[in-house]
Amino acid sequence: MDGAVAIQLPNGFWEGGMRHAEAVLRPLNGCDEEFLFEEAAGRSTARRVTALLTRCTLRLGRLSPVSEAQIARLAAGDREALLLHLRRLTFGDRMPAVVSCPGDDCGQKLDLELSASSLLAPAPAETAESYETEVSSDGNSYRVRFRLPTGADQEAAAEAAGRGLQAGVRTLVGRCVTAASTAATHRSAVREVAARDLPETVVAGLSEAMARLDPQAEIELAVECPSCGSRFQALLDAASFLFEEVSGRRRDLYREVHTLALHYHWSEAEILGMPFRRRQRYLGLLREALGEEAAG
Repeated sequence: MDGAVAIQLPNGFWEGGMRHAEAVLRPLNGCDEEFLFEEAAGRSTARRVTALLTRCTLRLGRLSPVSEAQIARLAAGDREALLLHLRRLTFGDRMPAVVSCPGDDCGQKLDLELSASSLLAPAPAETAESYETEVSSDGNSYRVRFRLPTGADQEAAAEAAGRGLQAGVRTLVGRCVTAASTAATHRSAVREVAARDLPETVVAGLSEAMARLDPQAEIELAVECPSCGSRFQALLDAASFLFEEVSGRRRDLYREVHTLALHYHWSEAEILGMPFRRRQRYLGLLREALGEEAAG
């Protein structure tokens, strides 16, 4: 497949106790770009990510073809890593971005020069299908077994967040917690606790543990405003960045199809099946040829 590469997933896909750590990914082609701003336009961000990664992931460990259900079960950090690799393969490593300074009476637009490769977090030293953490709250010790949030969990949480942010958080925790128990610090008796009954302090501690174990899930940029001197953290969402970039190319895509079909007489399907960089190579050659003809 044109431009396909093998990459290592930070966490890996777990199935039947087996970890699939490698994915083979191909760059976006014109059909994928068209899919994003037409067929997938009405879906939630998480569902669009699932659909797009299913199209572009050729293999997941030894699993091929890859299904939407399998992509939806990938940890959030693995999906974020795949999106960064997908963006790099398609448009290159350089990622120019713009953020607004949140400083009082500032609002300065800041141009950032980012690179997809530098945004990839180091892989965790150890990974597991599930984890345990212990959090104290109001004199009680809570032991919680959980797994990392997946794309499917993000979809469910986003839907629940329509009832409020806390509803979304609780939905995410409820799906990821597989067992929980508590005991008073001065007693030995232990009792089971439902995820929905965990105190807010325990939920907060659990969220922190998940973030530590899956650092790729959220990309935070340290930014300093040259105008007012404010220092702040900006959150970069790889999906939103990529979707906005592709959406902005909608007219360019059809112009490229028109130009290549007009001069090379290729079909629309053939041109849309080409990755972005391959189309650009032919367009560059065409511009050179037309320029030479005009000069001659």
